[in-house]
Amino acid sequence: MPGFAYFLWLNFTEIMKKKIMNNISKKSVIVSLLFLILISSFATLHASHKIKVMALFTNKAVLVVDGRQKLLKKGQTFQGVKLISSDSNAVVLQLHGEKQTFKLGSEISTGYKQADPGKELIVWKDITDMFRIHGSINNFSARFLIDTGASSIALNSNTAKRIGLKYQQGTPMQASTASGIAKGYRVTLNKVKIGHIQLYNVEAIVLEGAFPTEVLLGQTFLSRIHMIRDGDKMKLRKKF
Repeated sequence: MPGFAYFLWLNFTEIMKKKIMNNISKKSVIVSLLFLILISSFATLHASHKIKVMALFTNKAVLVVDGRQKLLKKGQTFQGVKLISSDSNAVVLQLHGEKQTFKLGSEISTGYKQADPGKELIVWKDITDMFRIHGSINNFSARFLIDTGASSIALNSNTAKRIGLKYQQGTPMQASTASGIAKGYRVTLNKVKIGHIQLYNVEAIVLEGAFPTEVLLGQTFLSRIHMIRDGDKMKLRKKF
């Protein structure tokens, strides 16, 4: 009888060992899966892409994403880049949750890393001795000329139409330009972004016609950030 009891005890301990090891294995698998999900999320947040717009068609576009060429149709996603719409003039892409518009030949570098609001944005003087920077207005791509002498952001009506701005619903006004008096409208832009700096509800002026030829980044934006001129570069930082 003692021998039989000993036999039962051995069987019992063996069964318990298997159960314990089985539980440990399950926990290990769960922990490993959670770790992989965490790493994947981290990689996604810090991923970046280089995109070039090669050709445009109605609701189709040829893009080069990180060196790989792809014909993308409306609604399709390739390496995290989704095509919302396109025509022969421009393409609307969704990049890390934001819709942005780009023209043929545009080259875009995107980053998913959450920006440090205290980080400086450096803008270098170009060959014309001016400070220019790519950014966006209401998530539409725009190229800005930093103009500290301009009291407001200023853009022409053609640019306003391209980004879908209903500027004629703004407040009518007149402005003096190099070609004379121009009719304009005071408007409020939902969002203006350069680099990691983005501001909301920014006042701007839209002028009828082709002037200014570039979007002027004036004081309605610049007065709300820190700006330091340092030789051939300009340091911009968001105010807290």
